[in-house]
This record gives sequence, structure tokens and C-alpha cells, in this order.
Amino acid sequence: MTLIPLTDEKEIKGALDTLRARLKKGCKTYTRVIGWQGGNYETEVYWNSQERFWFTQETTREGGRYWCPFGTWDPVTHQNLKITVECNPPCDGVDRRCAGAFLTDGNKIFIAHSGKIGGGREGIGKTAFVDSYPHGNWCEVRWPDGFENEMIVIGSIAGKRLPQQFSEFIREVRKFKRDIEAGEETPPSDFEPGFSPEFEGKRKKYRISGDIESSCDHGKIVNQLEKCLRKLGYNRIGKDQPRDIFLLSENNALELLFEIKPDVSTTAVYQGIGQLLYHSAVDGKAPRKIFVVPEKPKPKTQAVLDKLRIDVLTFGWNGETPVFHNLKGLLK
Repeated sequence: MTLIPLTDEKEIKGALDTLRARLKKGCKTYTRVIGWQGGNYETEVYWNSQERFWFTQETTREGGRYWCPFGTWDPVTHQNLKITVECNPPCDGVDRRCAGAFLTDGNKIFIAHSGKIGGGREGIGKTAFVDSYPHGNWCEVRWPDGFENEMIVIGSIAGKRLPQQFSEFIREVRKFKRDIEAGEETPPSDFEPGFSPEFEGKRKKYRISGDIESSCDHGKIVNQLEKCLRKLGYNRIGKDQPRDIFLLSENNALELLFEIKPDVSTTAVYQGIGQLLYHSAVDGKAPRKIFVVPEKPKPKTQAVLDKLRIDVLTFGWNGETPVFHNLKGLLK
């Protein structure tokens, strides 16, 4: 599905108001100084203590955009705050220099980000972030002038899990910046066991054909599965660019491979099967393959999975937390 951007001034302002109201729910307000390279500004910020991020929105039309910075420093203990990422939509019309945009499928309105990351340091920029972030909710966008590109869909502006989806995205940007600043970038071929939370969807060239909003939950599902595995005593857990989660043996052999899909559309099922088969084609003993989906596959699909020796793990939601059904029993 191709999304289109909002360009009407009133529609953009209305979407911004909805976004602010949704993100402000449950937040506390503080007056703090927001700093960036070469300047600072005192304003009110809204702190989400549960998801651990702050944000503010300035409705100034300076530069033809709204200013929407986000960060993770706690304003309770910090008078001066550092910006992690900005998601600034244009005030009206088309301006692809802005990192943020409101997109619509004709029904829902989504907030999206181009991947353009600032930071003032060498190595921090859109190209590096996109290259390091293959698992995003990348969706094709068609602009009024006929131009097409892809943006990261963070979530529906009225979605009940929007704060959690923003939190995942902000922390992915923070991790990217920290890795650059610390010089700790690790190429996929030099993987060492470990796990870094992600905000997840699909990579470029992916055409969303299922529920766009459910795809925005991918990172939350990945992160919660990692926590559950650790509680069960699994410590050699990893992820890399092409794989959601996997387990390694003591000698670094791939033992178990998970592929997560937030929906069970035909496209999602085909992709999940293909990814599991492709990434399990390793030297030595093939790893066990587990397909993680929100409901049991149809009998015809289940028969195919059985023939391919792919196990199925289903999950549901308890409030804002994914709950995996019989994970412990499945891993016995």
C-alpha cells in the first residue's frame, strides 16, 4: 500500500493537535532548557515517565515547519535536556527537507520519519542511519508532484500504542548515535552475541499489504520476546540486520531462529517462511525454526509449515505488553 502525505495547512494542524494530545496523555509538564549544537531554548516539555521520553511541540511557522523534538534525559533530574531526534512536519504543502510528515491511507493518519538524523558529529546522518537500520516500518510514499520515496511509519496518531511506538523509535536513534560517538559500530559479519532493542517493521522495497498500524508494533514484540527468553535462562541471544532473534550455542553455532510477523497476511506468511528457510541454510546442523504470529495459521498454511519443520509461536496482548503462548513448552 502506498501512503500519501497531508499537505493542507488545516489538516496538518489538526493532525499535529491529535498527535500532541495522544502523546501528552499521562505526562507531567516541566519548564526546561533544550540544547543543541550552537544554541538552546527554554520551553515546556512533556515527560512520559513510563516510556521514559520527553517531547515538546512548538507551533511556530519559522522555516515553514513545526518543531517537534524528542529526547530521553529525565527532566526531573536534568534542567538542561539534549535532543535525541526531531520529527518536524511542514506547516503546509510539500517540503521533503522536513524529517517528519503526516501520511494517510485514506482512512487513518500516521506520523512518519524520513530517517534524516542530525547530531553535529561526523558519521551521524540519514545515509548512515538508514544503512544501520534495516528493520523499520518503511512504507512507500507518493507525493503530489509524483515523486516517490520511503519513510518510517512510527504509528497511527490516534493509536493506543503510539507512545510505546515512539519510545522504540527514539531509543533506536539513541543507540545509533551512541554507537557512532563511541566508535562501536559492529558490521553484521562481525556479530558478537548480544541484543539491542529495535523499532521494527520491514526494510526498503517492502510493500505493506496488511495492517500498517500492527506493523508498527514489531519492535515491541521483538523486545518483549527477548525479555521472556532471558527469564527462561537463555543468555546467548542475538539479532542482526536480517534476523529478528536467534539463539547461539556455546561454540557460537546457530541453534534457534525466530521470525516475527505482527499480522498473518499472505505476504507476511510468505516472507516469514522465506526468511526462516534462507537464514537457516547454514553450515553444520540446521537451527530450529520458529514463526511468531498473532494467531494460529490456517490449516493449509499449517500443513506447509509442518512439512518445512517450522514451529509456530502465537502471541496476544495484555494491555500494551505482548504475551507469548506456551513459549516455555515450545522450547522444551
